[in-house]
Amino acid sequence: MKTTYAVKWREPDGRTYLGRLALGARTLGLEGRQRDGPAIDRQFGYEEILSLRIGSRGADRLDDQPALIMERADGRYLVTSAGMGAGIVQEVADRLAGFRGDGRRRATVVVPLKAGALARVRELVAEGPPFDPARTALTQHQLLLTEQEAIFVFETQSEEGLVELLGQLDILAAAVAWRDFVAGPPRLAMVAYAWERPEPRMVPAAGLGF
Repeated sequence: MKTTYAVKWREPDGRTYLGRLALGARTLGLEGRQRDGPAIDRQFGYEEILSLRIGSRGADRLDDQPALIMERADGRYLVTSAGMGAGIVQEVADRLAGFRGDGRRRATVVVPLKAGALARVRELVAEGPPFDPARTALTQHQLLLTEQEAIFVFETQSEEGLVELLGQLDILAAAVAWRDFVAGPPRLAMVAYAWERPEPRMVPAAGLGF
């Protein structure tokens, strides 16, 4: 079951919303609305949060209260309590830090392919990657192919393992075996939308007791 908090938050564009923050197994959700505005629903994977801290001075405060500051690729989000419990900012920060520490890290890398290279790339990767995944920090690895792109999905148990793998991507793109097929430098894809099925609630059984 997700843990939820009544919050007010400000987005990178300066707009402020009132609603709730929900901490799921792999995602953080912000659901709410502006006054007289449409409802919005933001879902962020924990791996998208670049840094996390509590701001207590100047522009780091929201409504003259300390705020939880979450840095993402698109900017920073300020979150504070919508009720009387100012202490929830620290509680949310602690819980969120725990989720980020325990959650797996995933990166999706897109490599552009030259026209007509798909068939030869299929042959190249038919026997698997040019390394032993079991001897790396990977917990999951996939390669998806389209006519124009090779899409590599890397998942590790820790941020350190993912950083190490991403540091080796240039080596992969420049490998002799791939050189004739790659049309440009690899790009790191950003999650634009994420959805997570809520955990089922336990409903007490009603019956005759046997």
